[in-house]
Amino acid sequence: MTIKEIYEKFEAVGVLTASTVCGNEVHSRIMHLNGYDEKGIYIRTMWNKPYGRQLKETGKITLCGASDARILGHNEDGVPDFPGGYAIRLIGEVQYLDEDEIRRRAKTNEGLKTAVYDMDHYPAMKKGNFIINRGKFDIFDYDFECINRDHKVLRTRGSFGGMEYNKVGPTITDKCIKCGVCMKNCTFKAIKEGSPYSVIPERCDDCGTCIENCPVDAIELSKSM
Repeated sequence: MTIKEIYEKFEAVGVLTASTVCGNEVHSRIMHLNGYDEKGIYIRTMWNKPYGRQLKETGKITLCGASDARILGHNEDGVPDFPGGYAIRLIGEVQYLDEDEIRRRAKTNEGLKTAVYDMDHYPAMKKGNFIINRGKFDIFDYDFECINRDHKVLRTRGSFGGMEYNKVGPTITDKCIKCGVCMKNCTFKAIKEGSPYSVIPERCDDCGTCIENCPVDAIELSKSM
């Protein structure tokens, strides 16, 4: 996916949760994005806020959001009920941009004109502009009732700026005896036959059912994104 497509997925959600590192804690808050170009995705805040200071000190951020705020409900029997939609998350590295650079880029980037307006009206914004110039993302498109397709989830992972990422789901090793127990028990239709059997990353929820049911412990845990 392009940076534009990733940005548009986030923008369709609108209000996002952003997390930063503060010592040995993770701090989260609500925010929104500030535009994009081929270099990355722009964000801004006031430099004096803990959020701004944490971004500048660590250079790290994570973002997440869901297309439907109702994401989890319950039917009359108390069974969880998910309307279809998607969740999206991003792990990124940020670069600080000074006031002059933002003003220069705003001349050819319509999305940054609001940043210029804010700098003119809120002085602390002049030192609060950043760009996520490296990132990896996971888009979790869910249709648990299989209304629009014959499997529950469709995962898309990728990156920009050269950041590396891991595929979704566990790995079935050569210890596999091809008994088919994992595939039989996978409600996500995320396992296919082979030698050894293998996980279909884009369909995997990483629910652990295959690991729990494998009779020969042939399945390794997934890696973080």
